[in-house]
Amino acid sequence: MDNVLERIIASVVCATLFCLATYKTLGAMQQSGYKNGSFLRWLKRKDNMLYNRLSVLALCIALSTAVVSLCFSFLGSRLALILSALPFVGLWTAYIGADTKYALKVRTVATGRVKRLFALYFLFTLCFTYLFIALLCFLSVWNGSPLYKLISFVPFALMGILLPFILCLANAVASVFENIRNGKFVKRAGQVLNESEIIRVGVVGSYGKTSVKNILKTLLSEKYSVVETPESYNTPVGIAKTVFSEEFAGKEVFIAEMGARKRGDIKELCDLVKPDYAVFTGVCAQHLASFGAEEEILKEKSEIIASGAKVVCGQTLIGKVSGENVVPVCQTENVSLQDKETSFTLVVKDKRIAVQTKLLGEAAVENIALAATLAYTLGLTAEEIERGVQRLDYIPHRLQLIENGGAYILDDGYNSNPRGAEEAVRALARFSGGKCIVTPGIVECGTLEEEINGKLGGIIAAAGIDKVILVGDTLVGVVKAGYLAAGGDEEKLTVVKTLDEAKTELSAWVQAGDCVLFLNDLPDVY
Repeated sequence: MDNVLERIIASVVCATLFCLATYKTLGAMQQSGYKNGSFLRWLKRKDNMLYNRLSVLALCIALSTAVVSLCFSFLGSRLALILSALPFVGLWTAYIGADTKYALKVRTVATGRVKRLFALYFLFTLCFTYLFIALLCFLSVWNGSPLYKLISFVPFALMGILLPFILCLANAVASVFENIRNGKFVKRAGQVLNESEIIRVGVVGSYGKTSVKNILKTLLSEKYSVVETPESYNTPVGIAKTVFSEEFAGKEVFIAEMGARKRGDIKELCDLVKPDYAVFTGVCAQHLASFGAEEEILKEKSEIIASGAKVVCGQTLIGKVSGENVVPVCQTENVSLQDKETSFTLVVKDKRIAVQTKLLGEAAVENIALAATLAYTLGLTAEEIERGVQRLDYIPHRLQLIENGGAYILDDGYNSNPRGAEEAVRALARFSGGKCIVTPGIVECGTLEEEINGKLGGIIAAAGIDKVILVGDTLVGVVKAGYLAAGGDEEKLTVVKTLDEAKTELSAWVQAGDCVLFLNDLPDVY
């Protein structure tokens, strides 16, 4: 490559191959919240094969390009180098095809930020590629040896293992712009909310936020037109996107789910939304890794009370939080927890409301009670609340019951807190057929992670589950130890590496009438 044009063409071709081959790393970065630290922890995780595959590919390319170049040295160094590019392009193309078999569980969403990051990633990759090629060309001329010239581009194979770090660099640069852009976007959303007469409701807690939000929307829709933050959108940007969506216009009530990963998050969200009402579900060891102690989690979530909103608080918060604006959740009576439905009586002020719902478990009872209390506070009648409860549908991946070929699946894939996990196991135990649980354990519990997962193993053992499949190697050892220590039958327990292996194991076991609980499907970046 003796001229600049040749180097540019080669750089564009190579950068295109590199970025196509590593596109799914953008999905991992997206799941990491665009935090380089979280992304790098995912990259170096021992069961993450991405870096290993890139390293093996680099070795194969280095060997094949050297062999081809040396074998065709009789044609002259220039033609030999051109021919050595064939295995380089071929192997990268083959890698792109093969890597499609290892799709992320959570697909990459082509948001504006992902597109901008990909463009910057390509630009950075292109620049590094060109500089690397230029350096190798210089060294080839400087060395002057004919033999060295034939293998001078072998080090270029290292580009593959540098790509994740180039992505981190691109992300660091992009984040400066994105943070400024997001700040302006959120500020404009706050201005829109300030000028609106919409009733604002915040939903806060370590667990149950999305479930309560969906239940609350269904109930309030009996009287009001309602818009809520979609899925698990619980950040300032997620709330701002909802404010600027078509669904927001003309609505009477806005329900905003509020999440917290660090100190100050809830106050920031309260300053943005300025909630008139709120639901505080409760606290547990979820996100203990970020806050250090459950007391700190309670302190952070309690910012919703300091905001001045009228707050309905869960039973577990009685005695922990107080204030003139705190409203205790209504009582429940005659609770009947069954395998496929739940029935109970809501006691709201002087009203008794008999309800029946397809939602399962004690968590459903508490979540409905929380939503019903706030709905009553907002002026719904007992009849409207009863109609709303009857219309409740499953919330995807949150103890969602699915019938499949006569067997039942309890999809609790989005449950990753210890309180919900215990309730999910109890829900599974209510089924009369064979019972199986598939889980990787519970994450983000900080210093209590081993204790909580050991306890989970004990809960599974005590429930008398017929088959236990533990997935992965991050926490399963602790769950297994807790299971065996509590008297669990080792013959009923299987440890597999991936969810696909677990499904294969299940296919040979499950029969009509059996129920399988999928508890906490870990994100790719954990």
